[in-house]
Amino acid sequence: MPTSTELREIAFRHGQAKKRNNAIVAVLSGALPGVIFTFYFSSNWERWLIGLVIGLLWGNAFEYAYHRWLLHRPRSPLGKGHLEHHAHVGTPEEPEHVSLGKSPLHIAFLFAGNGTVVILIDFLLGLWIAPGIFVGWTVYLVTAEEIHWRIHMNGWLPPGLRFARAYHMAHHDIPNTRYNVFLPLFDLLLGNSGLRGSRVTV
Repeated sequence: MPTSTELREIAFRHGQAKKRNNAIVAVLSGALPGVIFTFYFSSNWERWLIGLVIGLLWGNAFEYAYHRWLLHRPRSPLGKGHLEHHAHVGTPEEPEHVSLGKSPLHIAFLFAGNGTVVILIDFLLGLWIAPGIFVGWTVYLVTAEEIHWRIHMNGWLPPGLRFARAYHMAHHDIPNTRYNVFLPLFDLLLGNSGLRGSRVTV
């Protein structure tokens, strides 16, 4: 029977592999199409930069909405999976459940769904900013997953992001608040950055 240290090492390796594979799929599903679309869209560097900023904001908004209204929806398949994440905080199996995307296929579907919406809106409005959006959303997703991992695994965080550990772990104490992991833009906009709620169990 493996010890708790051995279980944690196994879970850590599995969690790292999942995070790495999710990042590879995110780059292939988001950044690579963004670079390819740069050559096919009538875009210039200003539009590409505007798209990049919109992609980063889109990522933050998506993270908030996905976390709040899908992952914390009781008895839904996504909610049940996310409950595993909350239930394993502080256990030897925690690293297995830290990844924001359940699997690389899940990440590919997220990009396909969001990418279809972005391309349709961009094409219909003639904005030609989709390439930057794809790259910005990829950067945000990969960064959020890496920071989320470091928060839970007590890893190094840059000086400007050290607040993120306490901010996010407060979400685990009171799950009906603080849905953004490290950049609480939409938490602030929608009034969910505080800890007004009472402690609840999930």
